[in-house]
Amino acid sequence: MAAIHNDGTVQYGSVELTIPTAGVAYIANRCEVTRPTKKIMRVDELGEPDGFVLVADFVTGSATLQLASGSTVYPQLGDVFTHTFDSETGSESWVVSSTGQPLEAEGQKFITINFDKKYN
Repeated sequence: MAAIHNDGTVQYGSVELTIPTAGVAYIANRCEVTRPTKKIMRVDELGEPDGFVLVADFVTGSATLQLASGSTVYPQLGDVFTHTFDSETGSESWVVSSTGQPLEAEGQKFITINFDKKYN
């Protein structure tokens, strides 16, 4: 059900991830993308801190996917999908790197996945 009113500035709801190899669009609850950095440190002649630089590190993500009622189609390791999580970054490709065991709670089935940004 859509919002009765939204002035255009309030984000709500879940993300939908479509994994083409599975042929399914999943509702992604608790979806998170992590964009970490790696620190390169420089020291002076006495070994004391003199400066540092931060560079981008590998981007990863995780989500709990809600499966369609009665569905036995699960994301598989190596499945590739594209999605825009950040408007500044734009559309990115992702690879499913781990999957959990599908579990049922209150009549709904969920599976947890982890995914990594595809660079090439």
